Amino acid sequence: MINERYREDREHQRLGSLTVYCGPTHSGKTKKLDGEAERAQRQGRRMQRLAAPSDANRLMDQLDPATELITLDDAQRYDDRLVDVLNDMATVHRVDVVVAGWELDYTGRPAGPMPELMCAADVALKLDDGVCAQPGCRNLASRTQGFLSSGSRDFPHDKSSGSRDFPRDKSSGSRDFPRVDGTPERFLPVCRRHHTAEPRAHAFQEVWFDEPAGSLDLITGCMFSGKTQELIRRLDQAHYAGSTIQAFKPALDDRYAIAAVASHREIRFPAIAVPDVAALAEQVRDDTRVIGIDEAQFFGHEIVALAEELVNRGRHVIVAGLDLDFLARPFGPMPLLAAYADRLTKLQASCQYPGCGSHQASRTQRLVDGVPAPVDGPLVVIGGAATYQARCRHHHRIGVPARSEPEPVRVAEESIDL
Repeated sequence: MINERYREDREHQRLGSLTVYCGPTHSGKTKKLDGEAERAQRQGRRMQRLAAPSDANRLMDQLDPATELITLDDAQRYDDRLVDVLNDMATVHRVDVVVAGWELDYTGRPAGPMPELMCAADVALKLDDGVCAQPGCRNLASRTQGFLSSGSRDFPHDKSSGSRDFPRDKSSGSRDFPRVDGTPERFLPVCRRHHTAEPRAHAFQEVWFDEPAGSLDLITGCMFSGKTQELIRRLDQAHYAGSTIQAFKPALDDRYAIAAVASHREIRFPAIAVPDVAALAEQVRDDTRVIGIDEAQFFGHEIVALAEELVNRGRHVIVAGLDLDFLARPFGPMPLLAAYADRLTKLQASCQYPGCGSHQASRTQRLVDGVPAPVDGPLVVIGGAATYQARCRHHHRIGVPARSEPEPVRVAEESIDL
């Protein structure tokens, strides 16, 4: 009787969640999955490791109804349908889903559905614990570099530390190494300065120290999760360190201040309001070392190319924005920013649905007269606590389409032969 009651209580408390681990090769993604599986076994939870079929929709066929935790590796191998399938597992079937994969392939381009998964996830962790494989470089590795194997020269050699013989990363998608000109290809973690789109020989370039390496930090999450407050905190740190700083915001966001980045708690930092990405680029000064950008979801996709350009010129760029719109879809350029970011911080809020109390709110709920906004409502509506709420994935609601005025019924006149 006690065991039966325990089982019922445990099933009642199952909420379901989606966690994504991403990062370059050898960053420990597979170890994270193994750790989640071991923890589930110690807790007596039913765990299932899904295989990798060619069709993402077939993953649902493998799901055991009694499963409480699912792990899936090499998510970059799937197509975009994987996002909807894993969301259904977490929301409808209330299963904890843990996924790992490359967010960028070895050419530096977004890998499969990973950018969208990072936005849809309740928890997204970008692993950057590895140090760049370039001898002498101490930058954190955020890219995967392809290397042309050549006998014993598969990996770079540093006379001071011996050969860098890395094991094959199970989560890198490199079990079957692609071949370039008949030669197997290996992968190593490198920083963005040492990454090249084309596979390289074993030797590294030696000019890495000519210019300072920039970095791209992304702060994301739902409304009221503290994104702007975290952005201001980091800008304040850079200010006290003596860095030259510029902060920018979209001109359409004038809720709390026009010439400042402002949080919902009225914490402010001076900023320049710009109408678009082109105007932002024109305002960046040559001596600026740290650039903050708030509400990045309101900018066009050109913000991704500008951020990459600024970082490659040695700037430290910190971007904050909503990862999902009010329909829980990836918002504007945010998936690409998440993929290209060197560091990702995904914040959560407390669910504001009455009686929930969950601290894992990852969705933004738009309300119109106290009810969920219609699915065909405008994408951008500037507002605060009166218009939006933070909610967990299970209490996020999408309203029915707005009713349109009924068209008058037209009765066709039939010709009558007299």
